Amino acid sequence: MPVNQIIFYQKEEINFNNLNLVCQLAEKLQKKLTVFVEAVPEEDIQKTEEKLKNCNAETEIKVGFELDVVEREKPDLLVITQEKISPLEHVFKITSSERIAKKIDEVNLIMLQEDANQLKKVLINIDRETATTFFIQTAYTFAKKLEVEFDFITCFHETFIEYRLRKTHPEEEAKQLVAELFKEHIEDVEEKIKKALNLPKVKLLVIKGDPKKEIPYFARVKNYDLLIINHNIEERVSYIENSEKSIAIFQDKEEEG
Repeated sequence: MPVNQIIFYQKEEINFNNLNLVCQLAEKLQKKLTVFVEAVPEEDIQKTEEKLKNCNAETEIKVGFELDVVEREKPDLLVITQEKISPLEHVFKITSSERIAKKIDEVNLIMLQEDANQLKKVLINIDRETATTFFIQTAYTFAKKLEVEFDFITCFHETFIEYRLRKTHPEEEAKQLVAELFKEHIEDVEEKIKKALNLPKVKLLVIKGDPKKEIPYFARVKNYDLLIINHNIEERVSYIENSEKSIAIFQDKEEEG
């Protein structure tokens, strides 16, 4: 991960759970931590300054934040707090952190749940169609540097594929084709990971269903602290909205040269 800075942005109030976690990230990744605050009470800024003295990394606090700061400074990570919101309210309202996520195109982003204070277990989603070598390498390196437990996962949308096949094939033939496509899906994703990481074999978790629903659900029920998805995945916003765990969106660009 070539850039030297993590930006932690906080608006109106400091989430000290998240701040402690971001300090740990900066220490593990050996990056400078810059905390950008906006409309935050002076006493919270002073408290943040005191806490940062215990962070074993270079730190800085800056007041004021615009998205062009991200474009200009190009941090390794932008970390923000994902506000808690009821599912019903979420149908009609988008959070401020989700607005930022929609606008971030060229920076790796982590959206921490409000109560997030540890990162010990990471789930890396590998989308067969869109996950690139760069994404796989970045997510893998991130998890390895943090020295956390992590798993790769992929999801096969079986019912959707079978429904489409039944329009043009008899039921039994459609089921057979789905089974073959399922096997092919697993083989393709395993090969993608092995090639990206130069590994002879990989452990891959495989589930079935609508990926944008089942992947976030799996992350929650299996108690992962962070779900990592790739930026170019289809319906990225739905993954964010469906996630009840912290979620990271990492870039898909291929390495130059």
